[in-house]
Amino acid sequence: MNRNLLLFTLMMIALSACTSRAERAADYNDRIVKHQKAIVNALLVMDSTFSDTNATVELVGYQYANMQARVKQAILGLDSIGSFQEDPSLQLSAKELFRSYEGLIDFDYKRLVEIKLLPALSVDIAIVDSNFAVQERIFMQSKIAQDRFYKAQEEFGKKYNLEFE
Repeated sequence: MNRNLLLFTLMMIALSACTSRAERAADYNDRIVKHQKAIVNALLVMDSTFSDTNATVELVGYQYANMQARVKQAILGLDSIGSFQEDPSLQLSAKELFRSYEGLIDFDYKRLVEIKLLPALSVDIAIVDSNFAVQERIFMQSKIAQDRFYKAQEEFGKKYNLEFE
């Protein structure tokens, strides 16, 4: 009888440890996603600023600087989070995603800002085509980077018994 009680106790401890580890992994993932959401929100605000015909030069500049700051904060945030139990896979994948955002902001979004700030009289069909091409490149590059991150996130989830919605 004592042997069965001991075996049951050990099984409960093991189950509790797995649940706790899964909860810690979920919290870790949530911390990374919080940084990702901050970046995406800044990108969405910038995108709405581009479509705002009344956006001032100051507002455009502020929103652009805000995007840059959000990405830098997120990258620093990843460094402060560290790896999960000696497993840096999700952290490194998130860093790659955030660096992709950083590249898009530093080059493609910068070009969109330049186009947005052009005087209306200097906008011709070539500028409009360039604008659309840059927007398409942003969409494709961000989709590729996000898909890579989601794949790493799924692998992380499988490893630590997490299911993502």
